Amino acid sequence: MEEIRFIESLKVIGGEFANIELHQKRINLTSNMFSISRRLNLEDINIPKSNTNSIQKCRIIYSNNDSLISFSDYSRKKIESLRLVFDDSIDYGFKFKDRERINELYDKRVDCSDIIIVKNGLITDTSFTNLVFFDGKDYYTPSSFLLNGTMRQKLLIDKKIKEKKIGYNDIKDYKTVFLINCMNSIEDNLSISIENVL
Repeated sequence: MEEIRFIESLKVIGGEFANIELHQKRINLTSNMFSISRRLNLEDINIPKSNTNSIQKCRIIYSNNDSLISFSDYSRKKIESLRLVFDDSIDYGFKFKDRERINELYDKRVDCSDIIIVKNGLITDTSFTNLVFFDGKDYYTPSSFLLNGTMRQKLLIDKKIKEKKIGYNDIKDYKTVFLINCMNSIEDNLSISIENVL
């Protein structure tokens, strides 16, 4: 049986990891849940000095046996439209390296930039981000997420967003949807008009 492997992605800015505490917390939770005895400590990772003047992405693939760490320049993905796809059995509560089912759903985007996964009638995530919906006044993130991302957690802790049950029929009540992940917060404006959710 193939060993289960996990991914942790972090933003590097000013030569330091952003939101390191929540990333470490997720790694610890994953390690406890899957009995990973070889613990990964983010404080022990040396960030290359050449990467200190720009935004970088650190990608860590880890398991009980080893870890592979890489750094790369970050460029924001262009999102122009999102397609609703439906899957009532998908489960992605941990950042597994195996994303086969998500990739299968992503292939159903047709001519859209990405997808919004709907599970049991409720909005969850895109293929690579959590979501935040703006109604013109307040920002809401679906309580039916697949993965509780670190940026999502931070924005909730900072009370910049609220959690709410959002069905796919409810999205017409919003004006804009923001895509958030470790590299993108609301201020980065990776967003589209609700009219472009198909």
